[in-house]
Amino acid sequence: MTKSFSTLSSALGFMALFGLASLSPAAAISDSYRSLSARLVSQAEAQLAADKVAKADELLNLALTANPGNARAYVVKGQAQGRLDNKEEALRLIGVGLDIEPGDLAALRLQGDAALAIEDIEQAEKSLSVLRRLCAAPCQSANELAAAIAQTQTAGAENSQPESSKKD
Repeated sequence: MTKSFSTLSSALGFMALFGLASLSPAAAISDSYRSLSARLVSQAEAQLAADKVAKADELLNLALTANPGNARAYVVKGQAQGRLDNKEEALRLIGVGLDIEPGDLAALRLQGDAALAIEDIEQAEKSLSVLRRLCAAPCQSANELAAAIAQTQTAGAENSQPESSKKD
């Protein structure tokens, strides 16, 4: 009985090794899910453009279920959350997308804008720094983000002045 157990164990071990060596069906399924996720993100972007933010958010949930590594899905979901007035969540989601794909220039700009929406000047400046390093000069996105940061800083300084020192 021990010999048959040993033989069965060896056979199962060989089958497991052989199975691990031929992962092409799993890879094909993975490709299918990646493709599905990309299509769902495209549909969500169309929904956002049509101002159907809740529907876009639902599609993005499906896209992330199909492929949790889809950086674009996180970034677009961040945009949707920002439009749903969940500004902190917007910043977090865009950050996740950038963790997956750190060189996404559009996402860096969106991260800076999302940071400004919650008055996180420090994060906006970090986004600007990375954007300037990655984007070839002249970089319109970096220039626009720098201007938005300056405007937010100016507005913040004006709002922090006592009423008696403000000009009419």
